[in-house]
Amino acid sequence: MSVVAMAKMEEGHLALASGVMLTAAEHYRSATQLDPCNAEAWQTLGMALVKLENLSEAIPALEQLVRLSPKDQLAYTSLSLALGRAGKIKEAEEMAAKAKVAAWGGDPSKIGKG
Repeated sequence: MSVVAMAKMEEGHLALASGVMLTAAEHYRSATQLDPCNAEAWQTLGMALVKLENLSEAIPALEQLVRLSPKDQLAYTSLSLALGRAGKIKEAEEMAAKAKVAAWGGDPSKIGKG
């Protein structure tokens, strides 16, 4: 991760710790722009957006996280949470199943549509 992206992540963490979620999300978004392959940046951005109830942006961010970390339980769990809050129950259940498979060391891409 670049030094600038790491600084943005730190600023986001400080804003999160201070309870300023919108500012945290802005810093995390900057980190994803500076380092688009940084899964942690996509995770923190997605979850900040979920907390802000901005599901229309959270879901694509968390889908990008899953693309970057296709065997990560937390990636699927986070996406499942966002989808569930958006009322997309079938999709949320599929992501929850994939999270279980990932947790057990299996290949989540073998479940559902991929």
